[in-house]
Amino acid sequence: MLLAGLEPSLFDALSKRTKMHFMKFRHTPFRICAEKDNTVPRYYLKFFNRAMTDYEKTSFYGDPKFNFTFLEYVTYGLSFIMTLRHCKPSEDRLPLDQFELLDKIKVPLLKYVAANTDDHYAVRTNFLMKSLFMYVTQPNYRYYTCKESGVANMSKARVDNLITVSSFEPERKNFFIDGELHSSYRLGYYLLGEEANDLNPVMAEIPMQLLEEKNSTNMKQIVNQIKTTITLPVYIQNHALHRFAERMDNMNNMFRNTIFSVSFMVPGVVTSAKGQRLIRAMHVTGKNIGYFPFIKQDGAILLLSFLPLASPITPEGSLLHKELKLQLEDSKYIGLDKLSFYTKTDFDTVPILRDALKKAGMWHLTEIEPETPTEKKEDQILKNFFQYNYDIIEQE
Repeated sequence: MLLAGLEPSLFDALSKRTKMHFMKFRHTPFRICAEKDNTVPRYYLKFFNRAMTDYEKTSFYGDPKFNFTFLEYVTYGLSFIMTLRHCKPSEDRLPLDQFELLDKIKVPLLKYVAANTDDHYAVRTNFLMKSLFMYVTQPNYRYYTCKESGVANMSKARVDNLITVSSFEPERKNFFIDGELHSSYRLGYYLLGEEANDLNPVMAEIPMQLLEEKNSTNMKQIVNQIKTTITLPVYIQNHALHRFAERMDNMNNMFRNTIFSVSFMVPGVVTSAKGQRLIRAMHVTGKNIGYFPFIKQDGAILLLSFLPLASPITPEGSLLHKELKLQLEDSKYIGLDKLSFYTKTDFDTVPILRDALKKAGMWHLTEIEPETPTEKKEDQILKNFFQYNYDIIEQE
């Protein structure tokens, strides 16, 4: 009532019989189950249901100042809104004076609901389920999707709100590289954005012409200009997934799946310092976080590995190595190939490295929030390393 700008006294004026009429057919909290004959780990179902329960109890519908939880919205709010929407004097045996009061509630309440579609239960639950799927989905194991439904249970006078989860294994394909067989998996990603309510993963594809385009900062413009409709499916091998997880070492699986989503919704390809073509791995901020080297074979793309920005063959890494006069072994020794290095190092104590990162266009890595925050400390090893190297350079 308060959310719609109505006084609670307007609801209080309704008779007890009217209030009971609106609550005699109630909605239940959301329950998540597996589709029949579909393989969804039981542990995941428990995890999904626990997360949904916590979400319903701790999130709010509308302005949090009214303290109206999502659980109350689903169980009481939906029951009231649905009955009010279909309430008719010709069908519901209520006194006419009650319908006059209900009309005063119905118009502003339904207007509020229509104006706040972002708070709709389907939008909210889709957002949560997509987040959960991105947390558990493994491109070399299973992808997950679901559908929401309200099942009328007449015997118990209720609507059971169900979310049915299903899964499928990725398509597999073999590639031959230097005479050796490499097994790979079709790469999929989840659409991001407020209007992306489809929970089915999209299979990644790259326009063939994009692979031959010159470097550009506006990849969306390039994609829009592509006249051909020929696209190549994208596959990924275990080595690439392992390297990706290894180098994004302080991030969870959801972060990595988010990178896949951002990178392949609008893919971008650049040329490395050695002439090799690389697919950009993009952060949600739109900035590079690394690169995927690939090959084109049998009408498909295979992602071979994952290169951090500090790799000497990337545009950023080549500039960094040149600026600091580093060797590849030095880069690995310092830890430049791990994301955790950028989130836990106090670069103000190593100004040489700080300035080089900014010049190479890598400073944004230090602004990414890790999943497990670590207090930044002065790194004496780094200070000694750069002080020693630059002392030698100056002496020469």
